[in-house]
Amino acid sequence: MVRWRLIVSLPVIATLVACERATAPAESVAQTSTSSSAPQSPGDTFKWPNEHDENSLELSFPSAVEAVTFLSEYMDGDIALPTSLPSNVRLDVSTSVSVVTRDGVRSAQVTLDTQQGDVWGIMYGRSGLDGCDGERHARSVTVSGQPGLLSVATDPDGSQRKWVQLIWPATLKDPEGLYGLFGWLSPSAVVAMAESMPVVDAPPVAAAAAGC
Repeated sequence: MVRWRLIVSLPVIATLVACERATAPAESVAQTSTSSSAPQSPGDTFKWPNEHDENSLELSFPSAVEAVTFLSEYMDGDIALPTSLPSNVRLDVSTSVSVVTRDGVRSAQVTLDTQQGDVWGIMYGRSGLDGCDGERHARSVTVSGQPGLLSVATDPDGSQRKWVQLIWPATLKDPEGLYGLFGWLSPSAVVAMAESMPVVDAPPVAAAAAGC
């Protein structure tokens, strides 16, 4: 299982395997725990999970636009989708959302499919790279003038595709961001997607000890 640095992160909740790299899209960078039930659509009685909930809450939406509209009602900051999208990425697909509260911060991970059936996603609130391996292989990039960390991993199945993670604002010293993108996409596409999202004004959040 992948570590989210909220706890730490993506988000983030049971005891995690500290240095294990995601080998499948379903094990995304931000998610550290899952609910025991299948994803549900939020109703009128929805309550965001509090600090004491052990598991993240899994929700489902007909599209990414509806998911982000919902999150905007419950989260601070600019909760928006990228406006620059690769040709194989659609927003009008079934979307799952994992929400959690850690250290007083509400965080969410939005996961969608590409037209080829691969997974990609966005992190809001706090974001971290996938375990120690992701941090070791990360390189510094710039996202709309803010520092970011980009990690690119090869497909364990031997294909030419790449598993890409980008978090920002974040540095090698403080590897925890406010936004994140991940998926089977090209690095250039992920950076372009990030730069089409709202510009982050806040400095990187100081990260907890990685324990690696």
